[in-house]
Amino acid sequence: MPLNVEAPDEIPVCPLCRTRLEFLGAANTAQPFWERIPQFFLYGFQRGPLLFSIALALASLFMPSWKLLWLALFSVATKYLQSVIERVSQGGREAPGLAGAFSGEGFSLFWRLLVLFLIAFGVLWVASDFGSEALYWAVSLALQLVIPASIIRLALSKTLGAALNPEEVGQVIRAMGWRYLILWVFLFILWQSPAWVTYMLANGLPGVVLVPIAMLLFGYFSVVMCAMMGYAVFQYQGALGFAIAEEGTAVGLPEEEYRQRKAIAESEIRFKEGQSGPALEVLAQALDRTPNDLKLNERLHQLLFGLGARERCLRHMAHYLPLVARTNPALAATALLNARQLQPDYLPDDAQVCERVAAALIERHRVREGLSLLRNLHVRFPDYPFIARAYLLAARGFAEGLGQNEPALKLLRYIRARYPQSSLLAEVSNLEATVARLAGQA
Repeated sequence: MPLNVEAPDEIPVCPLCRTRLEFLGAANTAQPFWERIPQFFLYGFQRGPLLFSIALALASLFMPSWKLLWLALFSVATKYLQSVIERVSQGGREAPGLAGAFSGEGFSLFWRLLVLFLIAFGVLWVASDFGSEALYWAVSLALQLVIPASIIRLALSKTLGAALNPEEVGQVIRAMGWRYLILWVFLFILWQSPAWVTYMLANGLPGVVLVPIAMLLFGYFSVVMCAMMGYAVFQYQGALGFAIAEEGTAVGLPEEEYRQRKAIAESEIRFKEGQSGPALEVLAQALDRTPNDLKLNERLHQLLFGLGARERCLRHMAHYLPLVARTNPALAATALLNARQLQPDYLPDDAQVCERVAAALIERHRVREGLSLLRNLHVRFPDYPFIARAYLLAARGFAEGLGQNEPALKLLRYIRARYPQSSLLAEVSNLEATVARLAGQA
């Protein structure tokens, strides 16, 4: 159900039971994260991520090897990467600026993440003491699977307890279901990518060049990974218990579009609930206010045709077909084919509509249906000023679409005889020559 930007306090209600609706954010409309892989790589090329990656590369070249200084650097890096997860999980498309990583709780986030990894290494070390290789690898795999969910939970809750709580970490995994494995595979590949690229460059570059490149790649791929984790949270926000709309999407619609979308949504709901009469009535009332709204007319036509309401659908065609023929001839061609299923000899009452729909049908290789609209057009509409153009179209349909040269030549001779001053005579001559050549070859 849409929102009205001109009435922001108006709370939408269910069309059936009239109870208030709850905002779902993008919970049901977010694109799956595996379909947005290119966007994640492009995300890393925004100004903030690029400065972050370049800063890491420059630090590897010029920063002294003081442990406290490097700890400070990694705490800032941790803060920035966590802010990427948080921003994307809230529907943000623009990456956070690097300046924000130097303020707030950068050190505390770093220490929490460090504790998280130390606990993971401790569990792995205990598993290795049992002397069972199968147990060791089972624990190792389990930790690798759980760590992304723990990092996501840490970024969202900013508490170590939440990142270590099996229930809260499990909530992240349960929200994604088996798709969490897809996320984990992508993250594993991205995590390995800097090492593989560095390995391939190792033989041809000196260390003074290789180390900054490695740090640059580490920064870039880390941002991509965090953007992917953040978007996974955004995609499954409903299961995680919050609702956020994607940045850049409209909070509400202008009055006219709001009424259009509301009518379409309500009619769709009623139709799916088996209330076809009320569904039609909703659209009819909306069209009383805006009779030339293309989307409302299109939806009404689809509904009438789908319900087999022959008489009402054909009556509506008299208004709908001229409207759609002006703006979308391909859609008009579909509407005419629908009308022909209800009335095989159906013909529009407007010559221009006939011509436009015929052109769209011929383009879709429905040549016979298109030509039927142009047959005897000069008799049905003697005052139509574009008979020559319509019959040239018909001649092309006969010659190129059906391979019938004689009817094509007959039409071309009619144009030449009846409209000697037409600006289309050059095209007529060219088509005559082409048809004559094809007739000779045959």
